[in-house]
Amino acid sequence: MKVVSLFAGCGGLDLGLVQAGHKIVHASDVDKDCVVSYNDNFDHEAHCIDVKELKGEDLPEYDILAGGFPCQGFSVANKYRSADDKRNELYIEIVRLLKETSPKFFLAENVPGILSLEKGAVVEVIHNEFENVGTEDGGKGYEVRIEKLNASDYGVPQNRKRVIFLGISKEFDKETRERMFAHFPPVPTHGDDYEKRKVTLKDAIGDLPEPNSKLAERIPNHITTSHKVKINGYIGNRKLDWNRPGPTMVGRGGGTGGPVIAVHPNLKRRLSVRETARIQSFPDGYVFSGSKSSQYRQIGNAVAVGFAKALGEMLLKIESER
Repeated sequence: MKVVSLFAGCGGLDLGLVQAGHKIVHASDVDKDCVVSYNDNFDHEAHCIDVKELKGEDLPEYDILAGGFPCQGFSVANKYRSADDKRNELYIEIVRLLKETSPKFFLAENVPGILSLEKGAVVEVIHNEFENVGTEDGGKGYEVRIEKLNASDYGVPQNRKRVIFLGISKEFDKETRERMFAHFPPVPTHGDDYEKRKVTLKDAIGDLPEPNSKLAERIPNHITTSHKVKINGYIGNRKLDWNRPGPTMVGRGGGTGGPVIAVHPNLKRRLSVRETARIQSFPDGYVFSGSKSSQYRQIGNAVAVGFAKALGEMLLKIESER
């Protein structure tokens, strides 16, 4: 299906959707480094534009509106999170563009913290606004369902929980929508109850040489920060376990950081940019531009590629029920 990608970042969601068989017909983000990274890795071009300036009439014909609208204001990692955070209002731009273009489907991604903000009142407002898109002008709106999923259940070497909003146009009759929603959420592929075991950190990064070394020169972005970190009074922050998926990779790592900074399982250093990218399931050929801090931020804020691919495959199954 044809996809319009908002808040595209460095391209994690879009890469997964393309791997699943979709075509990106528009991608945009306001972050210049993200757009440079995106355009270095795709045949199509992303645009550096504020979503508030994007008009529905400027978009090509498409089937799915997709976007991980900025999550920093919702995240429990943000101790100052508030319903009044201006970043939390950007979902309204998705609502506006849905109204202006009326695609058949939309997919939105965010952090689990959105579920608890203001004791659930915020997510209820967002859900209702998505459901009622265009109804004041005679449109049918969308049926919207929400699921909290873990990327490690889909082959990503990371326990990365995310909330997924799936909207299906009420232009489809109720019976058709029920058949479509039967594919949501996608069935997990990895774990004790499934055919494949979960992918561990050793699986993901165990073969990489030391960053900043001669051997590392052939591997794009295999560089790390020189900042020291601490674990229990000596060097390190949050030490990882080789035999498990990692914790959530976050949009920090090049600065002094905090307790959310991940430390290599065997070595007293932080993960390199490439190690972080692998844990987000980016292939080694996917390159990142900008400063070291910017590269860490781009990767940490991205949708994990393997998770995005699972969502893309789910969308194809949904489309087949039309």
